Amino acid sequence: MVSKEQARGHFRELRRNSPATDRAKPAEVLLACAEVKNGKIIASFLSYGDEPETAALNDELRRQGKVLLLPDLNSDKSLTWLNEGEKVGLEVLQSVDVVIIPALAIDRRGVRLGQGGGSFDRALLTLSGWKVALIESLSLTNEELPEEAHDIRVDAAATELGITRFH
Repeated sequence: MVSKEQARGHFRELRRNSPATDRAKPAEVLLACAEVKNGKIIASFLSYGDEPETAALNDELRRQGKVLLLPDLNSDKSLTWLNEGEKVGLEVLQSVDVVIIPALAIDRRGVRLGQGGGSFDRALLTLSGWKVALIESLSLTNEELPEEAHDIRVDAAATELGITRFH
């Protein structure tokens, strides 16, 4: 099995060399799924670079009246969760219905390959709810990704092709 660093390099190169896609499409698919439609408190993220776009997704979640939590990266690489710029407490974090997570890749077991800082894996320990990675289909792999004891699997992946559920 390849190392996490080798896998990260592979999927970063795959993203860089892939033809331009509609980076908003995975978010559109996610907005149509029952978990998001029925969820009241949703934790999301702010995409950057070649990640699937989340700005319109986050705006739409707010427009729908959802409580939207967004992460703020601390100097120790932990995340503080904010709602409208205000830090939220543990009670809110334990009431989250859906957690939308970035990923470089997801395998068919729900193993998530992140950027390597461990920020989201640590955050997922306190966030309840359905965990879904927002990725492009080229990042959904049939090959098993390396997994360590601290890694937290996701329940599903949202791609431009639809929702893939793992559990």
